[in-house]
Amino acid sequence: MVRDIISDSQLIGQLYDMKAAEGFSFPTPDRATFQIGYGVIKFDKNFVPHIHKQVERIIYTTSEFLYVISGEMTISIYDEKEKFVDKIVLHENMGLMQFIGGHDIQIKRDTRYFEIKQGPYLGRNVDKYNLASEGDRQ
Repeated sequence: MVRDIISDSQLIGQLYDMKAAEGFSFPTPDRATFQIGYGVIKFDKNFVPHIHKQVERIIYTTSEFLYVISGEMTISIYDEKEKFVDKIVLHENMGLMQFIGGHDIQIKRDTRYFEIKQGPYLGRNVDKYNLASEGDRQ
């Protein structure tokens, strides 16, 4: 259901297949700067009402979560040193949490998806840079 994507012993991201999910879990590490939980609830459930406190956090990376509702998305994943790590294909009810690094994304026509990432967005020049084309990296 959850597959870790690792480069040089560092967790780059996690692949989620919600079609195979069972129970309730927060599979991201406790110290991760972006976290995801999922649940497959078979009976009525009530969470204890709560308020999220304001807590100062220092975050140096932009994590991103991509989730395919329907269709297909192919993602080539790179670590922070621009090294290719993995190529994954997301289909219906699959998601990718990427903590660090970058990616190249191709999306098939008529795909429906959503994306969640940390803000505030400080603009393309501050938040990201383009990878050289595959031929230029070799």
